[in-house]
Amino acid sequence: MPSMKLLGCMMFCSLLLACSTPGRSFTESTMLETLDVEILPNTSKMFVYHLRWPDNEIPGLVHIERGATPGPEVRPGGVDVGRSTQMRLRENAAYVVKRMGYCREGFLEIDSNSSRYHLWLKGECKEGASDADRQKFGQKQTLAVKLGR
Repeated sequence: MPSMKLLGCMMFCSLLLACSTPGRSFTESTMLETLDVEILPNTSKMFVYHLRWPDNEIPGLVHIERGATPGPEVRPGGVDVGRSTQMRLRENAAYVVKRMGYCREGFLEIDSNSSRYHLWLKGECKEGASDADRQKFGQKQTLAVKLGR
């Protein structure tokens, strides 16, 4: 049987590994992932990272349909918002802006919100926009996030 000291060390190492493991949360669901980017005239690079549950899958959302064809069956879903949700949202945003080449030196979080069907984080990159950034991202656009886990 392992000693208490060894057991404590193993638990600490597991926690450290879990906290330092890169990756993303919520991406195995049907949530839609987008990144709104905007490069301001003063070279500031702003963004809003979104994770949204599709409207047609949100229970209780009123849809007005024309015709007699019934819509798809609505399944309960969404994110269980808890204590770690904001941290996981921040990790997702950091992963996405870095992998997509938008923020090379990290970002400052300006605002964020988490609800069962929509998570978002607004931030500003730590570095200013280069000519290559302007050419790649333009002034303002919404990008679909298509990255692996």
